[in-house]
Parts: sequence; C-alpha cells; structure tokens
Amino acid sequence: PAFPAARRCRDVFWILPFVVVCAAVVGAAVHFAPSIGNQVARQARASDVKLPDAWTIIGAGGAGAGASLLASLCFAALAKRAPCCVVWTSLLFGPFIMMACGMALIAFGIFFLGLICIIVGALSLACVFCCFRQFIPFTIMIVEMVASVMKENPMMVCVSLLGSIMGIAWSFACGLAFAGTYQKFGHSLAESNGAEQYGILFAAFLIFIWGAQVAYNVCHVTYCGVFGRWYHQSDVNVALRKSLYVALTSSFGSICFGSFLVAAVRALEFVIRQARVEAQQDGNAVCCVILLLLECVVSCLGDMLEYFSEWAYVQCAVRGVSFIEAARITYSMMTCANMQYVISDLLINAVVNLGAIFSGAVGGGVGAAAGWAIAGESAALSGAVIGGWSGLVAGSAAVGVLSSGAKTILALWAEDPEPLRRMRREMHEELERRITSKLED
Repeated sequence: PAFPAARRCRDVFWILPFVVVCAAVVGAAVHFAPSIGNQVARQARASDVKLPDAWTIIGAGGAGAGASLLASLCFAALAKRAPCCVVWTSLLFGPFIMMACGMALIAFGIFFLGLICIIVGALSLACVFCCFRQFIPFTIMIVEMVASVMKENPMMVCVSLLGSIMGIAWSFACGLAFAGTYQKFGHSLAESNGAEQYGILFAAFLIFIWGAQVAYNVCHVTYCGVFGRWYHQSDVNVALRKSLYVALTSSFGSICFGSFLVAAVRALEFVIRQARVEAQQDGNAVCCVILLLLECVVSCLGDMLEYFSEWAYVQCAVRGVSFIEAARITYSMMTCANMQYVISDLLINAVVNLGAIFSGAVGGGVGAAAGWAIAGESAALSGAVIGGWSGLVAGSAAVGVLSSGAKTILALWAEDPEPLRRMRREMHEELERRITSKLED
C-alpha cells in the first residue's frame, strides 16, 4: 500500500559501509587540511601569487550557493507562471548557444571548428522543430502541474538547502582528503604498476560519486514523498517532515545501495576513459578503439541505471520497499502499464538542465562579486569558480524537484489514475490519449 503506517528499514547493510567511508574521508580531510594549506601558502610565496584565504573561499561559495537557490526559486516561479516560455527556452537554449560559440570561433579565426559548431547547432534546432515539437505541449502541462505543487509546498527549498550543503561539503572533504593522500603517498603511487594506479583511481572516483549521489538522492526521495502525499492527499500538512524522515531513516539504506551501483558504473567509465586517453597518447590505435567501444557500452549502462533508479526511488518513498523490490515494481510499471509511451514523450530533463545552468551561472557571477568585494580583483576569478561550482550543486539540488515531481506523479498515475482524474482531469485525459494513440499505431 501507499504510505504504510509502519515502515521497516530497508537495505540496512549498505548504511554501515557508507558511514565508514564518510568517516574516513572527513577524518582524512581534517588531518591533511593544515599541511595542504601550508604547502599552498609556500608555493604562492615562491611564485609571488596572491591566493584567497579561507574566509574568502567560504564567503564566495556561500554567496554563490545562496544566490543559486534564489535563482532556482525564481525559475520555479517562472515555470508556474509561464511554463510555455520555460519549456521553449530550455529546448532552444542549447542550439543557439552552440551556434553563437561557432560564430565566435569563426570571428577569432578558428573557421573549421566554428563551422562544425554552427552545423551541430543548426541540426539540433531542426530536431527541436521537426522531432520534438509534438511533445512540447505535453511537457508544458507537466511543468505547470509540478510547479503548482511546488508553490503549495514552498518549504521544499529547505531540503534543497540541505542537499546543497551536503554536496558542497562532500566535494571539499573529498578534495582535501585526496590531495592530502596524494601529497603523502604520491611517490609510492608513481612507482606502482598500472593496475594498482587504475584501482586507486577507481576507488577515489567511486567514493566521490557515491557521496554525491547519496546527497542528491536524499533530496530526490524527499521530493518524491511530498509529491506522492499530494497525489494521494495523505498527511498533506506534514508532507515535507514525514518525507524527509523517511529519506533519512527507513529508506536511507536503499539510497546508499542504489547510489553505490550508479557510482560503481560511473567510476568504471572514468577509469576506462583514462586508459583510452593514455592509449591514444601512446599511439596504440587497436587498444584505443577497443577501449572506446567499451567506454560507450559502460556509459550507456550508467545512463540507463541512473535513469531507472530515479524511477525506482519513487517506490521507496511511497511504499517503503527495498531498492530491488522498487526496481521490480518500476519494471512492471514500464511494461504492464505502457508507461514507456508516456515517458518517451516527456522533455522534462531539458527544463531541469536549463534551471541548473541558470542557477550555476548566477552562483558564479555572485561568487565573483563576493570574492572581489572581500579581497579585491585577485580573488574575483577564484570566487567565480568556487561560486559557480557551489551554485551548480545547489541549483541542481533545487531544480531537480521538477524531475522528481514529474516522475512521482506519472508513476502513481500508472498504478491508480483516479486521484489525478479528480484533481487534474485534463492531464489524466492527455495521458490516456497518448497511450491509446501509441497502442493504435
């Protein structure tokens, strides 16, 4: 049943290794932070480069993250008031930026690369009008519905703030831990064989992606719970509190498990890419081709696993099942309920990407301004980089609610369409029409 009164903790086994990894990373970051700071200061004095201090970095990052959260709220409000404008802009943004970059390259004398960019942008623009145009009205309806639920639950921005803090803190902790470990054991690592180096690279990337995925998916499961309670009109007044509690308790093991699977595939993809680059530099064409094909296969596998897990987390949030059980339910939904015909018409990811880029750009601009205000022109560039990264992390966590809401509502409609028929008859009829038309074709 949806939202059972009592929930068992699922996939508990995966919580302990994740906690151990987090403790190890944070401990290493705290241990190595003073030595890294001293080394950076010595190198800066030797090269007469003025680097920003810690307060400048914290100020620029905090300002960028805060500004990106405000930007994501404005983006969500715009999605509610003008969903048509948001959807069309998200689809046209990429092609126009690509063509603008091509024109800039031609202006600087890089004709061939600029021409390629213009051609790719023009082909992408043609795809929007020729291939995606029929899906745009449906996406507009989805965006407007999700944005209206967001307006009813404005405190979801607190979850975005929590996810932003966790994501940014994890990035800094991993950076300090990895840099300190390399500083201490870099000589031994350089003398090790290739297999050992690739193994260490795999482990480092796995740890970083695992933590980042857990931070993102805690927000995702919370959002799914809020939208699920709206759909079933269950505990609406305390939807956010109960959903966050589920994400951090009974479903946290499932989040750790699913995030580990995605992180493992992404880490393997990264290692294969590094091996391909080295083979390319060595001039080994056969090995380079084999690794390129393997990289494509692993990349596709990672994309499918990441996308499928986002749908599976809906069941974890709503029904409190384990990750494997959620995957089985999701597979049944995709096949038995013919939801693949609806999902294929959905362009919501383009809207989410635009919101993340917009938030990151705002964060970078505000971070640069904060760095300049705190420490002058020398800190403006570092403030822009730190603010941009913080803004991208914070903006992705905030704007991701659009994707979470769309997936939750569609998944629950596939199981029980009656609540949506009562609340949004036009959307219910549109979903039925799309499935019927695909089956008739």
